[in-house]
Amino acid sequence: MKNLYQTLKTIETIARHPLYYLVGIAREKLIYLSNEEEVLDLWISNLDGGEKRRITHGGVFEVAKPHKEDKVVFYTRDVTKGREKHRVFMTELDDGKETQAFDMEPLRIFGLAVKDNFIIYSGSTEKDIGLYLAHPGEKATKLLSTDKFLFVTDTDSRITVGFGNLHGNPKSYEIFIYNHLTNEEIIYTPKEGSVNEMPKLYKDKVLFASNFEGNKKLYLYDPKKESIEEPNLKGDDYKKLKITDYIDFGVTDDEKIWFIGLSEARGYAYIDGFKVNHPEGTPGTLDVYGDYIYMHFSSLKQPQSIYRIHKDKWERVIGKDLPKEIRVNLGEVKTIRYKSYDGLEIPCIIFEANAPKPGPTIIFVHGGPWSYVGDYWRAFITSLVASGFHIVAPNFRGSTGYGEEFRLLDIGDPGGGDLMDVIYARKYAVDNGLASRVAIMGYSYGGYMTFLATTKEPDLWVCGVAGAGITDWEESYKLSDAIFRQFINILFAGNMNKLKDRSPITYIENLKAPLCIIHPQNDTRTPLKPVLEFCRKLLDMNRTFELHVLPDIGHVILKTDQLINVLYPAITFLNKHLKQ
Repeated sequence: MKNLYQTLKTIETIARHPLYYLVGIAREKLIYLSNEEEVLDLWISNLDGGEKRRITHGGVFEVAKPHKEDKVVFYTRDVTKGREKHRVFMTELDDGKETQAFDMEPLRIFGLAVKDNFIIYSGSTEKDIGLYLAHPGEKATKLLSTDKFLFVTDTDSRITVGFGNLHGNPKSYEIFIYNHLTNEEIIYTPKEGSVNEMPKLYKDKVLFASNFEGNKKLYLYDPKKESIEEPNLKGDDYKKLKITDYIDFGVTDDEKIWFIGLSEARGYAYIDGFKVNHPEGTPGTLDVYGDYIYMHFSSLKQPQSIYRIHKDKWERVIGKDLPKEIRVNLGEVKTIRYKSYDGLEIPCIIFEANAPKPGPTIIFVHGGPWSYVGDYWRAFITSLVASGFHIVAPNFRGSTGYGEEFRLLDIGDPGGGDLMDVIYARKYAVDNGLASRVAIMGYSYGGYMTFLATTKEPDLWVCGVAGAGITDWEESYKLSDAIFRQFINILFAGNMNKLKDRSPITYIENLKAPLCIIHPQNDTRTPLKPVLEFCRKLLDMNRTFELHVLPDIGHVILKTDQLINVLYPAITFLNKHLKQ
C-alpha cells in the first residue's frame, strides 16, 4: 500500500505541476497557455508576470499568435469529447468574454492564422482537406479543396502562406501561397524534392526553412521577382553552432529575424544572428517588447516557465521549480550516439534515475514519428525517472532535429529500420551497464512501436506499455479522415501493400511479455476499434495484458486528470513487472 501511495503521490506532483507556454504579447500583456487550473487554457498577465488571469475555460488546442495591437485572441477548441472536431473561438483580452468566432461546421483544424480579424485556417473532414476564410460573426467560406497535406502558417489578408506535401512526393514539402486579391494559388519550391517548411511573411517576402542546398537554412522568397536569397543577419553567432533544424522562427516588430535552432537535442535562440542568453535546455517560442525578450523554456528537469531577458540577463517571471522531493530522484541527463544494425549512428537521450546501475530500464519511444526527444519537459519521461526507472530514449531514423536526410529514412519504411534502431537502443543499455531488466513504452507512434517490438522481438522485453498505439494499419486507414489517410499514405510512400506486414496484429501470436494497453475512447488519430480486436485475440490466446480505455477523451491530453489516468496504470504496471 505504501508503494502505491508513493507512486500516486509522485505522479500527481509532476502531473499537477503548472506549465506555462508563451503565445505572444498583445495590449502590453503576456498571453500564454497554462494548465494551472487542471486544463490547458489561455491566460493573461502583466509583463512582469503579475495579475494573472485565466481568459478561456474548457481547454484550448491551437492559438493564432496575436499582434501587439490586437484586442482579441483566436483559438480552436474540440467540441466532440476528443474526436478533434474543432470550432474557432475568440476571447476579448480586456473583459475575457468568450464567444464562437464565426459560423462554421466542426472539423479537424491544423493551421490557424489571423491578421486584422481576417481569419484563415486549414482543416480536414472525412472527405477532403480544405483552406477556409472567415470574419468574426460571419459564415466561413471554403476557398479550395485538396487531398494533399496543407498547413496554414501566416497571413496578412493580402496573401496566405503555408506548406505541405503538395507535389505528391512523400519526401518533399512545398510552400503554398494564396493570393486573396486574385484568388490565385502558387506552389513554390526552390528545388524539386526538397523540404520547405513553416513559411512566415516578412515585408513583401516569404521567410521559410529549406534543405534545398543541403543543410537546412532560412531563406527569403520574393513572389514578385521570383527570387530567393538568404537573410542578411548582422550577427554571426549562429554560424558557430551546427543547426540541424528549427523549432520556430519569425520577425520582430522592428523587422529583425529571430529563430530557435536545434543542435544535438537542445534549442538555442537567436535574434538578427546574435545568440540570446538563456538557461540550458530548449526554448519554445519568443516575442520581443521594447528592450525585453520573452520566451518559454524547459528541460527534462525543469517544467515550462516564461522568462524575460534584458541585456543578456534572464529572470523567470512565471513558473517555479519542481519540489525537492522530486528533484532528488532525477539523475544525469546526457546525449549519446550508438550504432544501429546497419552502422548508422542513432542519437539518443539517456536520463538516469537516482538509483543503482544496472537497474530497471525503459526504452522510451517517442511519437510522431516525425518528432524527437530532446532536453525539454516531458511529464511522461520525468515521471518514470522519478519513479526509479532509467530511461533510454532513441531518436530513431525518422526523428526530427537531425536534418532532413535522417528524417526521410523512415518514409516508406515504418516499422523497419526504426524498429531496429529501438532494438539496438536496448542492446546499448544492456552492454553499457545501465539496464538489468528492460521494458519498452511509448505513446502514439511510440505505442505502435511498443506493440510491434513485443510481437516481432518477443524475447527482448520483460513487459511493454502501449499508449494510443496502432495495431492494424489497414483498419486504421479505413477509419481515418482525409488528413490521416494522407499521413499514412506519406509514411508508407504510397505502398499500401506494406500495411499488413508492418502491423503488430500480424505477429500477435509471438507475444510473450505482459502488456499494459492504455487507449483513449474517442481517439481519431489511432482509433480504438483495431486495438479492441487486438485485445480479443490476446484473450483467445490466454496472454497476460491489462486494458485501460480512457472514457470521453481523444488522442491529445489537455487535462491534468487525463495525464494521471495514463501515467498511474502505466507506472503501477511497470513497478509490478519490471522491478520484480
